[in-house]
This record gives sequence, C-alpha cells and structure tokens, in this order.
Amino acid sequence: MTFNMKNKLTVLVVALLIMAIVVTGCSKAPTLGDGEVAIVGSTRVSEEEYNRLLDYYLSIARAQYNLTDDMLNTDEGTGMTLLDTLKANVLDIIVLTEVIATKAEENNVTVDEAELKELYEENHLKMMEEDEDYKKLIEENNLDETFIKDQMRKDLLGYKYKQFYLEKTEIADEAAKAFYDENSDIFHSEQVKAKHILLDDENTAKDIIKKLEAGEDFAELAKEHSTDPTAKENGGELGYFQKGEMVPEFEAAAFSLEVGKISEPVKSSFGYHIIIVEDKREEGTTFEEAKDQIKAYLKELDYEKHMDEAIKEANVVKKEKL
Repeated sequence: MTFNMKNKLTVLVVALLIMAIVVTGCSKAPTLGDGEVAIVGSTRVSEEEYNRLLDYYLSIARAQYNLTDDMLNTDEGTGMTLLDTLKANVLDIIVLTEVIATKAEENNVTVDEAELKELYEENHLKMMEEDEDYKKLIEENNLDETFIKDQMRKDLLGYKYKQFYLEKTEIADEAAKAFYDENSDIFHSEQVKAKHILLDDENTAKDIIKKLEAGEDFAELAKEHSTDPTAKENGGELGYFQKGEMVPEFEAAAFSLEVGKISEPVKSSFGYHIIIVEDKREEGTTFEEAKDQIKAYLKELDYEKHMDEAIKEANVVKKEKL
C-alpha cells in the first residue's frame, strides 16, 4: 500500500466518524415544547387537543358510571387515581391513533368521504334525535360537527387499517396446528359427573361413610343429612362439571376418584363433602373444527405485535405529568 493510499483511507475513516457523530446527534429524542403533550413521529400533539379529548371521555365515563369527583380523585392503592389512569389512557389513544394514521397513509388506506357522511348521519344525527343522554353529553361539552367527524374519521381509519392488515396476513396451517397442540387444554376438557353430601363436621361425615359402605343409598342419605339446600330435591346430584367450576379442594378430590368410589371427607370452605363419582367423559374440538378460529386469533396477535413495533418506530415522546 502506498503512502498516498494510507492517507486517503485515514481521511475516509475520519470523515465516517464525523458523520456518525453528526447522525447520532441528529437522532437524539426530540423534546416537548410549551403546550405540547406528545410527539409521535413528525406529529406534535397539543395540550388543547388532548384536553378536549380528555373532557369528552370524562363526560362519557361520568354519564355511564355515575362517577363523582371524589371517585375520580381517590388513590386506587397504586399511587394513582382513576383520573390519573384515564388521563394516561387518553394520551395512549392519541398516540395509537397517530401511529395508525401513519401506517394507513403508507399503505394507501383512506376514509371515503361518503362513508364518513353515512356514519355521521346514522350514528351521530340519529342519536341526537333519539338519545337524550347522548344529546346532553354533546351539548354540555360543546362538541361541534368538526370534532365529531374528526373522531369518527380516526375511528373508521383505525378499523379499516386493521381490516387491511388482517386480510393480508396469512397464517399457515402448520402454525395453527402448533398452537392447537400446545394448548390442548383449551380444546379438550375432562368432565366428571358426581354426587355429594355436605356436612358441618368431619365425625358426622365419617359416620355417613360407614353407612354408605354398609350399602345404604347415597341419594337418600344426602336428602336426610346434607346441608346443601338443593340436596333434598336432587339427592346431592351435581351433574357433569369440568375443571374450574368447583372449589379447588372439591375439584381435586372429584377428578382423582375412580368411577363408583366414595371419597374420604373432603374439607372445603363450605364444610365436609362426601363425594361419589358416577361417570367421567372427555369433550373436545378437533383441529379442523377449531382451525379458522385459531387463525383469526393468531392474526389478532400478529396485529398487536405489529402495532407495538409501529409505536416503537414512531419514537414516541409523552409528557410524564399530565
């Protein structure tokens, strides 16, 4: 290598280092200006825009849940009030709406004016005529046509972009089958058919078990001794049930018993149970039956992941104290 060549390489390396420093400096996170609550990509969200949307959601929350100022401003035990949570959620909605708008523009997904007009007439104007509570909410918050249409446009764009994304997303049969196999408990359930006698104390339960072992009838003993108020009518019959429907102690005993066997006294929060299992069966959904639903679910998961990545790409800056 000649001296001149070495010099040229040195100059090139120095130039690249300077460029890297400049680029790093340029990529520094932007800072919020006065009257701004968020920066999403190239969009700066004003406090005025945020407050108007917050007032709108607050009005809806107050109307639907009869929320008072005390309820809104009480610490939920997390160091945050309900109002704090609502404020943060409204800002998240604004951020997500802006991110979706960017993605929609990149993919030429738009809102047709005719669609928006129809939505405005069918949903807003019709509700103003028919729903007094809705009319009151709109009038008390001075929400004009521009605001209503703007919110509707954003909602509709969000819906259309999601539909666009889901329609172009392909889930292979193999991926759906893998989900089916890895989550077999969702698609298959073991069921037990049982009777029980509920008693207040363990000694009485043991006495009843001796009578059963001597051949006395389970249903008749349930009618006579069980503190379960339904036992007098059904003889302790519980029918078929699956895991998750009974208290844990009862469930563990019932699912471990063999058909026809009588349990030892099983203590639960209700008292002492004597259980007899009459039948066991399994119900399930085949992969072919579940395939379309699994694919739809996996598409939804994929969309959520897509949105999380889009928010990261947008280099979002949010005001911490709202």
